[in-house]
Amino acid sequence: MEDNDIIQSLNSTVNSIVSNKTSSSSTSTLSTTSTTSSDYPVPNYSKSNSSQHKNNNNYKYRKENGNNNHKYRSQTNSSPNYSLSQQPHYHHKKKYRDPSFIPREFQFSPKVPCTLIDFVGGVNYTQSHDNGVIFNRVVNFFRNITTTIEQEEKLLDFNFFLRERSTHNNSITNSKEGFYVTITQSDPTRFPPVKRRNCLSCDTESETNLFSKLAYPLTTREEVSICHNLWFDAKARPMFIITPKRHIERLSDCNDQEIFSMFLLAVQTIEQETRISNAHWNGIRFVGMTLNHGNARNLEHLHLKIRINGGDFDHFKKFGWDDEKMERFKILKNGIYKRDERLNRIS
Repeated sequence: MEDNDIIQSLNSTVNSIVSNKTSSSSTSTLSTTSTTSSDYPVPNYSKSNSSQHKNNNNYKYRKENGNNNHKYRSQTNSSPNYSLSQQPHYHHKKKYRDPSFIPREFQFSPKVPCTLIDFVGGVNYTQSHDNGVIFNRVVNFFRNITTTIEQEEKLLDFNFFLRERSTHNNSITNSKEGFYVTITQSDPTRFPPVKRRNCLSCDTESETNLFSKLAYPLTTREEVSICHNLWFDAKARPMFIITPKRHIERLSDCNDQEIFSMFLLAVQTIEQETRISNAHWNGIRFVGMTLNHGNARNLEHLHLKIRINGGDFDHFKKFGWDDEKMERFKILKNGIYKRDERLNRIS
């Protein structure tokens, strides 16, 4: 496969840096269940405004620090409409937050509680398993979210956060509770994505691109790999990144295969990391997945961030990664992203 050829070529380069390479193996198998029951209905969703108390605290902080710009803003536009248009693509020199802004919030979940891995049919799912029933329910679920938010609610700048409900007071999910998606309106005065010389996800000549690109999990089939790339985080944070191979900026711009493959690849990635590291916990777990839009992004290219608990990520590194993979992660951690001239900002 073309992408894996690139990985193999990069591996041979990095291997010359690493000495005494050791091989890692795994004999355990992570058991996952595949839901093949009837189609899930169109999801319920609720909407609300965030607490005014939080905005009052932000207002108090700005006032104490001498920022009185809110007076001019409120006098000239007492009832701003934040939902009708996306923020322009330029970079503000100074960030300003409107103390009167209360973000709108929406929550979506399947009517039948379901974990994400079961919702996509398990890591080995193909459409031939059930004549596309699971494929269609996944696509319809996420299409309903984008239609509701962008067309009905007229929001183009928002945070997209997918989590699985937990019965514990920590950030690790309980796989028995099911997943949900929260959409929160972004502050309209937030910075739009910074313009850069090249797109990190598209520029194959970027060193950051080369060192952060990952091979696909063994369970990933061609219909998934032709749609998306899998990456380390360029800043070496505890997460994995999935981006469409096409330069796309919104989930609503994805075709059906791209939507389904994005979330299937996400669970395949966590499942393989969990399995090959012989993790002691059952099932897959993650802190959350973010897929932000408009000015809620830092990069223009659509990217799904799979956030992993720091302890779990360290476990993956220690017990699941070979020397070559660890070396590439160290190179990223040493700040190659900041030194990569191909990713310089455009002033």
